Amino acid sequence: MTVRPRYLIAGAVAAAIAAAGCAPSGYYRSTSSSLDSLLTTQAQMQRRLAALEQKVESTREGVQATRASSDTRLSELNQRMDMLQGKLEESGVRFTQLAQKVENVKQRISSSDSVRVATGGRSTRDSTAGGMDPEEAYQAAYSDLASGRYGLAKEAFTEYLRRYPDTEVSDNAQYWIGECAYALGDFQGAIEAFKKIAEKYPRGDKVPAALLKTGIAYARLKDMDQAKRYYGMVIQRYPRSDEARLARERLAQKG
Repeated sequence: MTVRPRYLIAGAVAAAIAAAGCAPSGYYRSTSSSLDSLLTTQAQMQRRLAALEQKVESTREGVQATRASSDTRLSELNQRMDMLQGKLEESGVRFTQLAQKVENVKQRISSSDSVRVATGGRSTRDSTAGGMDPEEAYQAAYSDLASGRYGLAKEAFTEYLRRYPDTEVSDNAQYWIGECAYALGDFQGAIEAFKKIAEKYPRGDKVPAALLKTGIAYARLKDMDQAKRYYGMVIQRYPRSDEARLARERLAQKG
């Protein structure tokens, strides 16, 4: 059994008093005073020790909470990385398939005469496009876009929409017209092209990106009021989209 220090001190002092026998009364008073002082000091030390123990416990709980929070965030990050990796692999497969289709279209185009015909001043390439199915015509236009031939790509996508205004990728074609105009420095033209997406294809998946790029194009024209307006539209209508995140970043950067 462990004997508390307080009682050991009291016992030791009592034994000293008993052994003193006939010691003067002043001796007893001095001893009693010393005992009280020791007990007071011990009580103070115990209180300080209790306070320190409480701080240590609080710190330990805080560390555990922080560790749990860090573990949760790490788990979430790992999950997001796995999802992104899956999307990247899926995109890689789709890109390979798309590249093969583009190559097939390019081979068909290169096999035709590229010299302009006299009638109408239109190139054989334009005439050839008329004999393509919608998918081939779209891939031909996208091939120009991917190669940085923005002027040709813009014309090709415009022709595609003239011929095929209601396909599954018509909204994509309209979006790429805006991107081509933006890449060529025609920011007003880009704005007009992007606005048509929400007007003609309000349920298409290109609407968030078109709204964001409209705001960015306005920012390039130094019209920050309109830029902020379109950033706000993205955030309000599509709050959890990547475009909304980019819009918030643009607002934070004031442009």
